[in-house]
Amino acid sequence: MSPNRVVAVLTPIVFVPLAGYIATLVAKHVPGVQIDQGQITAVFVAGALSVLPPMWKWLDGWQKYEQREQDARLAASLKDDASTWDADSDDDAADDDDDEPEFAPDDVFVSAHPER
Repeated sequence: MSPNRVVAVLTPIVFVPLAGYIATLVAKHVPGVQIDQGQITAVFVAGALSVLPPMWKWLDGWQKYEQREQDARLAASLKDDASTWDADSDDDAADDDDDEPEFAPDDVFVSAHPER
């Protein structure tokens, strides 16, 4: 499984609740801080939401990386195709000893008015 899929699957299932839980533990056990039950919920939500921006940044960066890799593969493929085509055209040019084109325009068009 690729890393972007792991991040996309595990973030909402594991990392968001874990971050909220850790934030509430820290808030409860910091010496000298008095937090009531309503504030604990707010701390949990804030901790849980703090995980989402890094996940978003990771997935955005991963998609950009995949796009760059795909573009590089496409460019390499096109370069290989172009070099193959150039080699083929050089072979064809070497085979033609006469100066006449392979395709004459007169061969295509048939006159609608034959000469009388």
